[in-house]
Amino acid sequence: MKKKLKDILKKVNILKIIDKNPSKLIEGISISSKEIQKNMIFVAQKGKIQDGHQFIIDAIKNGANTIVCEKIIYPIYKYITYVLVEDSINALGIISSNFYDNPTKKIKLIGITGTNGKTSVATILHQIFSRIGEKNILISTIGIKILYKKYPTTHTTPNIIEINKYLKLSICKGCKYAFMEVSSHGIHQKRISGLLFQGGVFTNITHDHLDYHESFDHYLSTKKIFFENLPKQSFALINSDDKNSHKIIKNILSKIYFYGLKKKTNFKIKILKKSIHGSLLFIDGHKIFTNLIGTFNVYNLLASYATGILLGKKKDDLIKEIKNIKPIRGRFEQFVSKSGIRVIVDYAHNPNGLKSVLNTLNKIKNNDCKLICIIGCGGNRDIKKRSLMGKIVYEKCDISIFTSDNPREEDMEKILIDMKNFKSNLNKKSIITFINRKKAIETAIQIAKKKDIILIAGKGHENYQEIKGIRFPFNDMKIAKNLLKN
Repeated sequence: MKKKLKDILKKVNILKIIDKNPSKLIEGISISSKEIQKNMIFVAQKGKIQDGHQFIIDAIKNGANTIVCEKIIYPIYKYITYVLVEDSINALGIISSNFYDNPTKKIKLIGITGTNGKTSVATILHQIFSRIGEKNILISTIGIKILYKKYPTTHTTPNIIEINKYLKLSICKGCKYAFMEVSSHGIHQKRISGLLFQGGVFTNITHDHLDYHESFDHYLSTKKIFFENLPKQSFALINSDDKNSHKIIKNILSKIYFYGLKKKTNFKIKILKKSIHGSLLFIDGHKIFTNLIGTFNVYNLLASYATGILLGKKKDDLIKEIKNIKPIRGRFEQFVSKSGIRVIVDYAHNPNGLKSVLNTLNKIKNNDCKLICIIGCGGNRDIKKRSLMGKIVYEKCDISIFTSDNPREEDMEKILIDMKNFKSNLNKKSIITFINRKKAIETAIQIAKKKDIILIAGKGHENYQEIKGIRFPFNDMKIAKNLLKN
């Protein structure tokens, strides 16, 4: 793909251009000097750890013919165009959108943000729209999916170049809708800069990512930025049952709609019956049964249904397909062994998500079965939530097994000590600890009897464990199934 430089720089706030050549052909964009090839633009960004301006010369040596930067790095090379801007990240958003023919002007992009439920809502929407014959792209934690083909990602919100590239590809394949998770990191790091959203969905906000945001107020205000930047003609769909919903909607221009279970809202749903097999629901005059379990999943279904209505889809078509929604990989994913032990793998990796899953299980499980929980906490992440999560598991489970998650660069023993650093009024059995996560799963299986439930929380869909900078193959569900077979 080739494009003229003058077309790529449209609407970019340029302070100065050195060696202007408007007809120069550009064949790609990158923020990594290592990925730069002949006739590409290198965008130098100031990062938390490294400053991209230090790699401008490397990028030129690798073939960059244009440099977008916030400061000029000498020496200046002949035949290289230097584009000086105030904010490289904002410029990158506009440049990448222009390079890929502004795909968000041709596709209806919906952003889903919140502490919990982003992946579920985005994936449910992808499933429903695919089932009613609407071609769409899913951009989520578990990958990018265009129609039925998957593409891997490394971040909840990929970088803006990747987003535009895949949106362009999806349009070429006939997609009219895009459902995308929008993380607080992605918002704060301007990884969605230059995108035009048709609508935004707010699921909830609770304690998470405070290692990055430092305070809950900053975390909340970051989420709020997404809704403040929605255009006037778009919609904002808000979970009215979340206690911070009134803060999210302040000063936003888009049309606001509410969904929920408790308050009077634009979109409402009623839970008639809950069981380990699914939920019986009442929505818009229809009784429906879904295989999805728990109140948190009912919120996710309602948010997806409401989004479908706001995008002009027929109620009957949406309700018909809600019944057929398949459980999402790593989100309350279940397996029952021949011996009658039920294993549930869930991504719950923050206090509220963990509490929701355990509350659900305690409400629907039989009194004669034990609830065994395996939980770890990630290294180099929010330390404050470790003891909160440890206490929740200790108080809500019959047997608590603390183990490693993704320790990254941290000492695993230290993480386990942090998890156990809580006080409780309950006097229960001691906590079992294993540094080795596989050994923790194996022990839970050895302890479990028929009808018992083993919850393996924290990693969900992930197929690796990150230790000292290396990702080792690790899949909770696959390991549990293999151990139960043996």
